[in-house]
Amino acid sequence: MKEKMKNVNFDKLDEQVTKQRPLFPREMRNNNNNTVQNKKKLSPKAARLQKQRTAGGNITSNLETTTSDQSPEKQAIQIRVAKRGSKTVTMVQGMTLPFKERKVLLKDMKTMLGGGGALVEGVLELQGSHSDKILEYLKSKGYSSAKKAG
Repeated sequence: MKEKMKNVNFDKLDEQVTKQRPLFPREMRNNNNNTVQNKKKLSPKAARLQKQRTAGGNITSNLETTTSDQSPEKQAIQIRVAKRGSKTVTMVQGMTLPFKERKVLLKDMKTMLGGGGALVEGVLELQGSHSDKILEYLKSKGYSSAKKAG
């Protein structure tokens, strides 16, 4: 004897399950539609570091702004020295290179300076106060519009 399969609407079933499921602590539901959003407020320290990295919102070094058609001479690169507690950090901001090229450039700089560094939110951060050496290095690589700021 053949049993008939019921027609199951999986979209409705999925919708019912997601409505009945308890929310996780990090989730917030938007009342307009059933999308999950994760909005996180930055701590005062994180907000201060983000403001430092973007020079108060004036410079964008995000990885999304990678346009390879800009030549090195046309990129407005700024080199800043900032304090992080008792330490100093040299930041290279305003680059519009693809991610891999930034990583290669960072590795070359770390090797040349003999120190550490990181690529954070598109900004090259190097440990120590090395603005003069980095400026010379960038000018030798063709970034003639690079300048020290602050």
